Amino acid sequence: MLDVEGKDMKKTLVFLAGLFVILGALLACGASSDNTGTSTSSSTTSQTSQQVKHFKVGETVKVGDTWEVTVNSVKTSNGDDIIKPDAGNTFLIVNVTVKNISSKEQNISSLLNFKLKDKDGTEGKDALLTSGVTPAPNGKIAAGDKSKGDLTYQVSASQKSFTLAFEADLLSSGQTVWDLSI
Repeated sequence: MLDVEGKDMKKTLVFLAGLFVILGALLACGASSDNTGTSTSSSTTSQTSQQVKHFKVGETVKVGDTWEVTVNSVKTSNGDDIIKPDAGNTFLIVNVTVKNISSKEQNISSLLNFKLKDKDGTEGKDALLTSGVTPAPNGKIAAGDKSKGDLTYQVSASQKSFTLAFEADLLSSGQTVWDLSI
């Protein structure tokens, strides 16, 4: 029979073991990816320097050995009958395609892998629109498969220039950035 200190020690060890398993899984998911990328209109190549290059709407960018990402289009919306942006704001809708170019299934999260900022560095607030948008790429993507959808953000209506960053590996540095204008 364990005393109170023994039970606390056992709980702590179980917690730490679980934490290490989760961290190990996260590291294994992103261990082979490189977050820098380059693109040309007809082909994709990897970028070897750590300098962040900015891409344009329509460019397909190879990100490490895991993803090809394309920002297809950018538009604004004033919402619908049910959902409206806050006063002085608008919804920014960024249509993207992500393709898993690795040899195994990968996970993608529109909330974790993508970040939008305006020219002042203010992050766009993630928004949920019910009409006029395609669901954002989220979940498991099989090797060789792709997913296309809309990332939606609430931004200041006065802002016209943004950057969208894609981070393939949340535990490593580096990101791929697109310049967006409306």
